[in-house]
Amino acid sequence: MLDKKQKQKIRKAVAYIFTVLMVFAAVAPFVYVVLTAMKTKEQIYDPNQIIPTYVTFENFRHVIFESNFVRYFMNSIFITVVTTMICMVLSVMAAYGLTRYRILGAGKIKMAVLMTRMFPGILLCIPYYIIMKHFQLIDSYTGLILMYCSFTLPFAIWNTCAFFSTIPWELEESAMIDGCSRLRSFFSVIFYVAKPGLFVTALFCFMSSWDEYMYASIFINTTLKKTIQVGMQDFIGQYSVDWGLLMSAVVISLIPILLFFALVQKNLVEGLSAGAVKG
Repeated sequence: MLDKKQKQKIRKAVAYIFTVLMVFAAVAPFVYVVLTAMKTKEQIYDPNQIIPTYVTFENFRHVIFESNFVRYFMNSIFITVVTTMICMVLSVMAAYGLTRYRILGAGKIKMAVLMTRMFPGILLCIPYYIIMKHFQLIDSYTGLILMYCSFTLPFAIWNTCAFFSTIPWELEESAMIDGCSRLRSFFSVIFYVAKPGLFVTALFCFMSSWDEYMYASIFINTTLKKTIQVGMQDFIGQYSVDWGLLMSAVVISLIPILLFFALVQKNLVEGLSAGAVKG
């Protein structure tokens, strides 16, 4: 029979092994993509060249300087940043009103907002197309941004409400007693305290817009207006795929997400930890 200490050691060993396997499963695809991007065509199809013996950056040079990829990249940056800014401003305003004022049926309003996320994206393509065609927004950044906001904003409002509802009213009241206006007390107290949660919401909005493919491929027809996710199709031919160029484009497309994580890492961890204990 095993004693208590031996059982604990076995549990820890199993936990460590499971953690290592999960980390490997998460990191291995990314490593493989990076390695493939730095291979020549001959190395890519050589099974003995999983780790390349010769590293080349020719694929990156071709993607950046000899294709429309940079234009696609800037299109996605513009659409994603504008969508994130609009969603954050509107979600903060809506969440503040729903959590700080006595609004009849506030709970039902929040539930109704969240229910709009229940519909699958493909189901909304035809209604979106009819509406966008009526307002002449097909093949425009404005139409795409409005669509992105429509399915990103509901969760942003709900998530922001969850953080605002945990901030005691007394903090804001104390600031107002000290002479702050309601607007100043919001930026000085509420916004500062809820900053980690707002970063989590902003990250969700950013990633939802940056990674979106379906609507961008349907509603954008002009080549130079493509987003980065749709533009990667340029490296996929009818009968073959240029894996080196495609993997290089994938690596470049990950840069904004990685930078965002690096800049908000501290606040992101605090926001996720705070959200984990909310009832």
